[in-house]
Amino acid sequence: MAILRGNDGDNRLNGTNAADRIWGNSGDDLLNGYGGNDTLDGGEGNDRINAGTGANVVYAGSGNDVVTAGAGSDLIYAGEGNDVVMAGGGNNRIHLGEGDDRSVSGAGADLIWAGEGNDTVRAGAGNDQVAGGEGNDLLFGEAGNDRIFGGEGNDLLNGGIGNDTMTGGEGGDTFVWNGGRDRITDFDREDDVIDLGAYARFNSWTDIRAASSQSGNDVVIRAGTDVLVIEDTRLSQLRSDDFDW
Repeated sequence: MAILRGNDGDNRLNGTNAADRIWGNSGDDLLNGYGGNDTLDGGEGNDRINAGTGANVVYAGSGNDVVTAGAGSDLIYAGEGNDVVMAGGGNNRIHLGEGDDRSVSGAGADLIWAGEGNDTVRAGAGNDQVAGGEGNDLLFGEAGNDRIFGGEGNDLLNGGIGNDTMTGGEGGDTFVWNGGRDRITDFDREDDVIDLGAYARFNSWTDIRAASSQSGNDVVIRAGTDVLVIEDTRLSQLRSDDFDW
């Protein structure tokens, strides 16, 4: 086990295959955790943090940081700045914080909070939960049965393959339906749009209307075995400009 503290310069700090504790402090640092359940803190500066394998805890700190984590269920706080987080397989918990951030995850049931800023999140395979926060976010659930919350801003919500639930929140949101049995919980006809471009069968409003039906308080659209449920919506109120195809 290594306990390492950097100084105000640009440090390169290497851990071991045990449970290390590494602090970069000020400067543009490179922190390598390698194996083990490590705790890494970049501090101020534009840092690169390679957490390695294991169940790691990462505090990137302020600055435009790049965080890479391998296999293992990691807890990552990106902090302030325009950060990039690349997490591997495992059930990761990722807080992107303030800034225009980008997060890419592997397989696993991830929880990702994008925070403030115009963020891009790709949650990877697994049953993930993604929350966009403030800003105009691009949120991709990818494979798995995902739950996506857009929050404030004009967001794009793309559940990907699987049975997904999408909630846009405030703002003019775009919901992408491209596979599975998906559900939109808060479609707003005044501001939101549903993208059906993944389906060749939808070439006009007539095609969409023919595939749609009212089921209780919801509208149901079918494309083969795929189903989209638009909650608390009347089919008679929908128009062609509610959709892209």
